[in-house]
Amino acid sequence: MSYTSVREFTPYDGKDVVLEERLKMAVATMSKHGSNSMLFKVIIGDRAGDYEIYNWYETVSAGVSSMTSYSNDPDMQAIQAMRAADPIAEIRGPWVGRVIHNNTMGDARMVSVHRDYAVARSDVPKMMELIPDLQKITDSLNTELAVGVPFIAEDHQMMRVVYRFKNLAHWGESVDAIANNSEFASLVEKANEIGVLAHSRVLAKLV
Repeated sequence: MSYTSVREFTPYDGKDVVLEERLKMAVATMSKHGSNSMLFKVIIGDRAGDYEIYNWYETVSAGVSSMTSYSNDPDMQAIQAMRAADPIAEIRGPWVGRVIHNNTMGDARMVSVHRDYAVARSDVPKMMELIPDLQKITDSLNTELAVGVPFIAEDHQMMRVVYRFKNLAHWGESVDAIANNSEFASLVEKANEIGVLAHSRVLAKLV
């Protein structure tokens, strides 16, 4: 099990470039203080055009220690001062998720797909019963698979299924490969009987 803190940014009109540079600075600063920090941009689907920073930690204690450390870094304080003087985005978070399944292939993954289900917490175990069969399918496509649920957040009915691909071409090829896959279709039907697919998006990793 591990934990992820998530910050979401909706840039004001015409501020994408400036925001992206600031967020890259923030990720670099967080990374200096023990955060496994990455920046993504939503390129398709729900909240397209948004940016998201993800910080991964093995424990909550590690996350608290890193946050405390980078918050006191002069570079981060300078970024916060720029934000106060010149707001350029609507900011949400951080909220914290708990990663309950995570299969990685060990190579670079530049594209992620999120499928967010509305699931009662009591039904999460039922959804997780589908994961082993889903893992077999994603393994055959050389696709990484992860599942997370909120730990400290506004929406505790959300369950996020994450697919990670090498690039957009790999994503497109994988989607085409499962378009007529009856096993995958069956798993989706079962998932829809337990929860409701609420949001989906494609994200590209920037740093």
